[in-house]
Amino acid sequence: METEINDILTNNSQPQVFLKKIMFNDDTELALSNNSIVVFTGANNCGKSQVLKDIESSFNPSNNAARIIVINTEVEYCGTIEGSNFLKNRFFINHQMNLQPYECQDAFDRETLYHYWRNHTLYNGLYRLFVKRLDTASRITLSNDLVRHQNPERHPIYKLNNSETLAKTISNFFHKAFGVDLIVNRNDVKTIPLHIGKAPNSQEYTMDRQDEYYKIVSSLPKLKDQGDGMRSFASILLDAFTSDYSITLVDEPEAFLHPPQARVLGNMLARNISNRQLFISTHSEDFLQGLLDANNDNVTVIHINRHQDENKISVLLNDSIKTLWSNPLLRYSDILSGLFHEKVVVCESDYDCLFYQSVMFAMFENADKITPDILFTHCGGKSRAKDVVKALSAVNVPVVAICDFDLINASQNFKPLAAAFSIDWDKDLSRDMKTIYDTVNAKPKEWERLKKLGKKGLDGDAPAAYDKVEIVCKNSGLFVVPCGEIECFDRTINKEKKDWVYAVLENYDLATEPKLDEARKFVQAVVDYKLREK
Repeated sequence: METEINDILTNNSQPQVFLKKIMFNDDTELALSNNSIVVFTGANNCGKSQVLKDIESSFNPSNNAARIIVINTEVEYCGTIEGSNFLKNRFFINHQMNLQPYECQDAFDRETLYHYWRNHTLYNGLYRLFVKRLDTASRITLSNDLVRHQNPERHPIYKLNNSETLAKTISNFFHKAFGVDLIVNRNDVKTIPLHIGKAPNSQEYTMDRQDEYYKIVSSLPKLKDQGDGMRSFASILLDAFTSDYSITLVDEPEAFLHPPQARVLGNMLARNISNRQLFISTHSEDFLQGLLDANNDNVTVIHINRHQDENKISVLLNDSIKTLWSNPLLRYSDILSGLFHEKVVVCESDYDCLFYQSVMFAMFENADKITPDILFTHCGGKSRAKDVVKALSAVNVPVVAICDFDLINASQNFKPLAAAFSIDWDKDLSRDMKTIYDTVNAKPKEWERLKKLGKKGLDGDAPAAYDKVEIVCKNSGLFVVPCGEIECFDRTINKEKKDWVYAVLENYDLATEPKLDEARKFVQAVVDYKLREK
C-alpha cells in the first residue's frame, strides 16, 4: 500500500484550473486567457471586493451562498491528478493512509480524489489547492518568521531560503519601494526570519566568515517587527515569485502603502506574473498606473458602477488601455482617479477645480450633509476636455465638463466636445447655433463682450436659441458657465482668475455669501447631474 501511494506521489503531470469566462449580473461577459490580470475599480461600496468573493465561491460547490455580481463562470481543467507531482507537493499521507491537503482538514482516498477531478468538482475545500485569496490579514502574517519544523517546504520564505537568485530579486523590488534591502537569515536554528536594512556584501564573506556575516544580518531589524505596509508588500512579493496556485485573488493590494510603493507593486506584479491568473480589487490610482506602465498585454481594467442594487460592468480591454495610455494627459495626470469616484467633473484649469470643489464642500458642510464622492480634475484647457470625457465614458464613469462661455464661440472645440458627450451636432445643435452665430457675428467684438457677460449678453433671437442649446448640453453632462467665466460670479473682485479665486476663498463664507448665489446654484446642478444609461 505504501509503495503504491509513493508511486502516486512521484509522477510529473501538473493539474491546473483557469477561468475561461466570467458572466456578470448585467449580462456582461469577459473572456480570459491563462495569463489574464483583471483589475476591478470603482467607487466605495460598488462591489469590487464582492466580485472576488463571488469568483472564489464559484469554485466551491459546497458553498450555498448566493453570488451577487458574478452569476456564472466557465472553468478549464488542465492536466490530471492521477500520478502527478502535484500530489507529492500538495498532500501528505495521514494516519489512515489517505491523501490530505496541507490547505484543508479533509482527507481523501485516492479514488474519491480522482473522481472529483474527472467530474470537474472541487468539493471539501479542494479548490484551495488552485485558488488563493490574499486578504489583508493574511498579507500581514505571511512574511513572519518561518518555523522550520512546521512543514515549511511549500512556504514562500522556505523557497527564498533555498534560492539566492530569488532572494536577490525580491530584495531588489523591496529596496525600490522602501530604500532598504530584504535579507534572509539562513543561520537561525528554529526559524527563517527576514531582516531589513543594508545587506552586508556576501562576496566579502567567504565560508570561514559566514558566522560574521550572519552576526551582522541578525543585528538588523526583523521584518515582522515593521509596519503593516512593509509586511504586506513583502508578502505580495513572496506570493508573486513563489506561488504554485493557478488563480490568485488580491483585495486592495495597496493597503498600508504610500503612493510610490503602490505604483512599484503594481508594476512588479504586471511584469512578473505568468501562467496564472490574477484578479485584483483596488482603490488606488497609483497601483493601477504601475500596472499600466508595465505594458503587459494581458491586463484588463473593469469599472463597476453601482446604482442602488444594480452593478454596471464596463470593460476596458488591453488595446483600449494602450490607446488611452499613449495620451500624456491621461498618463501623467490624476484623471485615472476618476475610476474610483462616483462622478468626475472636468474643468479647464486647476483654479476652476479649486473654486467649484470649495463651493461644493461649503454647501454640504453648511447643510450638515455628506459631501458627494466627486473628483474635480482639470484638463489644461477646453481643447483637451474631449479626450478626458472620451476616456472616462469608455468605462462608464459618470463625467461632467464645465467650460467658460467662450466655448460657444470656438466651434473647433465645441463640436468635438459635444460629440464626446454623444450629442449629435447636426440634429441637436446646428440650427440653434446658426441663429446664435448669425446674431453675434453681426456685431464687431461681440464675442469678446459675451466672454464677460455670458448668456445674459445675448439679444434678438439668440437668447431663445441658446436656451435650447443649454438644455441639450446640460442633459448630456456639458455645463457652460452662464455668466461667462468664474470671475463673473462676483464682479466686485476685479482680478484675474488665480487672484480672484484666492480672494473669494480667503474672504467669503462660500456657503452663505449672497454674491455667490448663482455660483452655488450652478454647482448644485453639476452635483445633481446623473449619467444617462448607455
